[in-house]
Amino acid sequence: MANGGTNYISDFRKWLKSYLKPKGLQPTECGFKAKAFQAIDPKTGLRAKSSDNSKPQRWLFHIKLDASGALIAEPASPGMANFAYQTTGSGDKAALLVRILPVFQTGPGHFSEQNDFEVNAVFTHRDPLDAGGNADQTAFDPKTGEMNHRSEKIKKYLPQPYIFGGLLGIKDRSDSITKTISGQSKTISYGEIVDALQTAIQVAPDGSTPGSIPVYDLTDKNELDRLQKDIQSAYKKAGPPAPKKATLAAAAGDDDDDDDAVDFIDPATIKISEEPALIGIDPFVYRQINAALNSGKQHIMFYGPPGTGKTTLARWVAISLTGTKWTMITGSADWSSQDIIGGYQPMGGGNIKFFPGVLLRDYDRPLIIDELNRCDIDKVIGPLFTVLSGQETTLPYRLNAEDPESPQYTILPQPKADPQDHEYAPGRAWRLIATINSIDKASLYQMSYALSRRFGWVYVDVPRDPSAFIREFFEKSDTSWTPPAAGAPCPLGEFWAAINGVREIGPAPIIDAIKAIQAIDGSPDFFAVPSPAMRTALLDAVDMVLLPMLDGIIQREADDLTKAAIKAFNLDGDDEIRITERMKSVAV
Repeated sequence: MANGGTNYISDFRKWLKSYLKPKGLQPTECGFKAKAFQAIDPKTGLRAKSSDNSKPQRWLFHIKLDASGALIAEPASPGMANFAYQTTGSGDKAALLVRILPVFQTGPGHFSEQNDFEVNAVFTHRDPLDAGGNADQTAFDPKTGEMNHRSEKIKKYLPQPYIFGGLLGIKDRSDSITKTISGQSKTISYGEIVDALQTAIQVAPDGSTPGSIPVYDLTDKNELDRLQKDIQSAYKKAGPPAPKKATLAAAAGDDDDDDDAVDFIDPATIKISEEPALIGIDPFVYRQINAALNSGKQHIMFYGPPGTGKTTLARWVAISLTGTKWTMITGSADWSSQDIIGGYQPMGGGNIKFFPGVLLRDYDRPLIIDELNRCDIDKVIGPLFTVLSGQETTLPYRLNAEDPESPQYTILPQPKADPQDHEYAPGRAWRLIATINSIDKASLYQMSYALSRRFGWVYVDVPRDPSAFIREFFEKSDTSWTPPAAGAPCPLGEFWAAINGVREIGPAPIIDAIKAIQAIDGSPDFFAVPSPAMRTALLDAVDMVLLPMLDGIIQREADDLTKAAIKAFNLDGDDEIRITERMKSVAV
């Protein structure tokens, strides 16, 4: 649902962080954490302090009437002017969210800001900004769509390409206020402000011909979906980013929105909303996530069949709690406790030293362990069992490995203001978020016995109605898609339902199968009796995607799935022989 019942801007901000994270990128959210905004001079409509121009929290536009009495918006500072600042020391900033403040010109030499009619804007880059400092200025010319950026490293403005720019409405377009503008009393709607800003702001992604900035009404869920798709399309068109290493660390103590400190949000006060990119997730999943967090469970375990969205949900919880400040690793049978906790490593000259593992290196933020069942749990995180129960644990490693009297390293279960050199104390935001596939029942039962009291367990099931899921997938992924008539068959959905009766699989492989079918048959109809071309595409998709997930089923189950495929796909002759042989090949 819309955040706070009014808009989806919070959902979009979380989605953007989630989308950029796997690319090694993150956004700047300029002004979004400000507790108090910079003052506006009522005589000029500009920032009251000239020093604030180097670190603007909001992009100022003057709202006035033209000679014909029509509403117009003009940038408070014409031409190329600073409209945001960013901390870029990490070398991974590749998107910018800014807050646009309408400042009404009520009369000559008199201006009045309108905080509750704020509009947002977003710009994304293919490549991260050059690593610089903690207050690098970003400038923009709304008449030409050109963007410049001043890196602390270079200390001069250079052209900054971007691949997408959008204007985000966050209030109902019909909301209105009555203001005196240019000496006239006028009732103005939020939609009119957005339209005036759209007319005033030109964008030129990738150096293209300037055009009006596209508008997205984030009080509408469909508009959120459209915005996400447009950003994804921009990145797909631009190609993969070329990440850059940080060359200058951000100065400590700066009050920027995106410094490296991990903010703490009390889980008892948070409500995890639905992840916009996921479909087919039962509402009870979000209800149980929030119940676990709100009731004091620090650690969350997502379990269920493969492909149901557990990893995406784990990331969504981490993003909701800490934004981009989290770590994710994937379980491996090769792991030892040194990988996660740490251990001695040679230093040369016959010396050894303790090096912390991934958990202790980032002990101030959530750690996501994906597919935890792949590793030997007791061997890898056994030392954490005591910590997860609220007790400190001592490791068999010393601060000075050569001194038998040197203190041993200790992992503390609670934050500590001034930990000693041999102590690892967690930050308030630290927690474990893990996923396991219930298809590996031996691992599931082994882990649940050892960890059930330490985790809040959330089961992520397959969609209850496979055909309805496929219908919803097309509705959300293709705005031009025409829904089928009521009662139309869905062969892939029917076969998926049969598979779930044998071995449950989630939507991810089905989506892969859909994409494979679309690549094989240029115009497939998923809601009709299969044509010959569609039958071929369906069988190829079964071979490519679904059969590997059925390896090890028993012969009776293979026979049942063979019959289900023949019926759903309308197979006969060679096609019937083909599916029969394929199913036999995975049966035991």
